[in-house]
Amino acid sequence: MSNDKSSLRPVRFGVIGTGGMGGRHARNLTNEVAAAQVVALADVDEARLQAVAAACGAAHTFADAAELIRHPDVEAVLVAAPDRFHAALTAACIEAGKPVLCEKPLALSAAEALRIVEAEVAGGRRLVQVGLMREYDPAHLRVKQIMDSGALGKALAFHGTHINGGTLSWRTVEDVVTNSAVHDLHSARWLMGDEIVRVFASYVPYSADRPDTARLMLIQLQFRGGAVGRIECNMEAGYGYEVDVKLTGERGSAETNSLRSAVVRHQNQRGQWVEEDWLQRFDTAYIDEVRAWIRSVQLGVADGPSAWDGFASMLVADACIASARSGQPVDVAMPEMADIYRRA
Repeated sequence: MSNDKSSLRPVRFGVIGTGGMGGRHARNLTNEVAAAQVVALADVDEARLQAVAAACGAAHTFADAAELIRHPDVEAVLVAAPDRFHAALTAACIEAGKPVLCEKPLALSAAEALRIVEAEVAGGRRLVQVGLMREYDPAHLRVKQIMDSGALGKALAFHGTHINGGTLSWRTVEDVVTNSAVHDLHSARWLMGDEIVRVFASYVPYSADRPDTARLMLIQLQFRGGAVGRIECNMEAGYGYEVDVKLTGERGSAETNSLRSAVVRHQNQRGQWVEEDWLQRFDTAYIDEVRAWIRSVQLGVADGPSAWDGFASMLVADACIASARSGQPVDVAMPEMADIYRRA
């Protein structure tokens, strides 16, 4: 597409997956982003597909995602299908030469994610953005800006908490790491501006007879530049959803304050309302994410979390899974990043 801003026009999008996340993206593209036009949707759930299509005015609906990717009216694709389909659908978008925003995780393993990176590098240009949307969360951005300003000196430590509130079905160690903690692993890399070179993961199973499950996981991090980190991922805290980070530097620290509700004092109590889930906590981030992505598609200049970020996060995630299984620290062998992924 042209880089001439005066010639920019709305981009015609297709969305694969119309569940909670895909439906939210489709509605955000329709209601919050003037530069986007949702023209196609794909889902195997016909009733849900038609409901979202009616809300977004999508002219084309498909049960087969491959048909959406190939359709000539679709200029760019947003993938919000179940995790196991992410890599194949993203690869199909690269093959079709169409920009794609793929929800996290990019793949279910680092090896699978690396094949996406290799396909994109072979094509010579970035087409993939990964939905690691904390880069667009105002609270995270303020912490990033303070640390990057140099006011706090060199970063020494990363602290991350990821709290899920409601009753969830039992989740395996692998699912907790690849579907939840992968966000925190990317946040650690992004906020610290450094790669993770060693991890040690320990966890509490839901019950003694299900040692493959994780109700709560702690991940210790070692960064290439010598800094350290810790991530707590709680799958069932019972009170609400919270995600916060703290960076400690040589001359001070900066941390998020994710609760946006009023502080209420009433009847001898002081408290705040806590968001119920990620769709509430990150509602602004999801809108800003698709706005930025659409702008990058219009300008033909890729921005935001890349396929490399998706791969690097999964490489660390694989090490976390190996550490949780073995009970030992695991080193992360991060390869050299291709030039097309170097940010300005």
